[in-house]
Amino acid sequence: MSEQQPDIGGTGGLGANRQMDGLERDVRRARLAQAAHFDALVDIKDAQTLRLAALHESLKKQVSKEPRLARLLPLQMVDGFPPRLWIDNISFVVMEPDPRTFRLMRQEQAAHETMLETRDMKEMIAKIREHASHSLIEAQRGERSFEAGNGRISSQLMMAWLTGFTFGVLALLIVGVMTGRIIF
Repeated sequence: MSEQQPDIGGTGGLGANRQMDGLERDVRRARLAQAAHFDALVDIKDAQTLRLAALHESLKKQVSKEPRLARLLPLQMVDGFPPRLWIDNISFVVMEPDPRTFRLMRQEQAAHETMLETRDMKEMIAKIREHASHSLIEAQRGERSFEAGNGRISSQLMMAWLTGFTFGVLALLIVGVMTGRIIF
C-alpha cells in the first residue's frame, strides 16, 4: 500500500511530473532573472550613492571654509532609491537619469523643477554655490527688513492688542447691561 512518489529529479516518472519539471525550470529561470535584476538595481544604487558621497565630501570641504554657508547648506545625505543629497530645505541632488548624471532639483508646490543636469561634478558644485549665494542674499534681505520694521511691528501689535482688549471690555459691559446685571 505504498503511494507512488513523484520524481522530483526529472529522470522519469509520470507525464504530469515532466510538466512540473518544465514549470519548475521556468520558475527557476524567473527567479534567477529577478535576482540578476535585483543585483543590477543594487549596483546602480551603490554607484549613485558613491557619486553623491563624493559630491557631499567636496561640498562639505567648501562649506567648512565659509561659515556663512554652513547655516544655509545643511547638506544631508538621505538613503533610499534613488539616494538624495539635500542641499537645503527645498533643493536636492539625485543621480538621474543614469548613475553618472547629477541632477539638481528644487521642490515646488506641484512638481519638481530641474535646475541643472550634468555629469561634471565641478559644474554641479559651481551651480550649488550660485544657488547658495542667492539664498544668502535672500536671507540677508529678510533680516534687514525685519530689523528695519521691528519697531513698527511691535507698535502695531500693541495697538491691535489694545483695540481687541477695548472691544472685549465694551462687549462685556453691553452684555451685562442687557441681562440686567449691570445697572447705571
